[in-house]
Amino acid sequence: MQNERFKNWEKDVLKGLEAQKKIIDQNEQAQHLYGGFYIWDSKYILNPEIMFIGINPGNGNPSNNGSLNYKPESQMSYLEFLDTEEPNLTYTLARETIDVFKKSGYNLEQIIDILNNKSVKTNFHYIITRNETDIKKCFNLVEQNGFNNYWLQSYKWTGDLINIIRPKVIICEGKGVFDVIKDYEDYTDLEWEDNCGFLKREDGIVVLGYSRTFSNIKNKTRLAELIKKHIII
Repeated sequence: MQNERFKNWEKDVLKGLEAQKKIIDQNEQAQHLYGGFYIWDSKYILNPEIMFIGINPGNGNPSNNGSLNYKPESQMSYLEFLDTEEPNLTYTLARETIDVFKKSGYNLEQIIDILNNKSVKTNFHYIITRNETDIKKCFNLVEQNGFNNYWLQSYKWTGDLINIIRPKVIICEGKGVFDVIKDYEDYTDLEWEDNCGFLKREDGIVVLGYSRTFSNIKNKTRLAELIKKHIII
């Protein structure tokens, strides 16, 4: 049943993104602001321990070529930072995330297992841009209220995906993402302090979030404490 729901979700998202891509590609200014669409930055796993949700794929994404990539990947891109032959040392958020898990008490082998086999990663917006501001610019260039319409689609797609895969914990990679995710479901125990926070949804899913400056997590020590408390693997 869940696989059928996922297939229907995937068809709906693909149809929507194809329509958006067609419109953007007809506008030269908008076309220069985006690098395509990219949905998955990990394997597709039902009931994962962790679901990472970022803002949107940055233009450092290898799929930054105007294409539409909607299929799950073979591994999470954060593992590129741990590649012994060709480590991606410029991937700041990968380094920051791995540092936080180390501070939480996990060793390297455990972190690799968590990221590759027990986690999924996606973004609230699937459009690849240089920065968050360009998302709004791009859609407003091609349609009146274009960004608002796209935002509502993103909101629906993300909420539906959470309900399909049912993660134990969601980690929001930015305060803005945390503020959006908390609106999907009634919750208890909301706490936000020292640039980090958490809440527990009524359906049992725990949501963690943190503030960052560009790709740098503002309070890794506090985030590590929250991970230690709420993620038991």
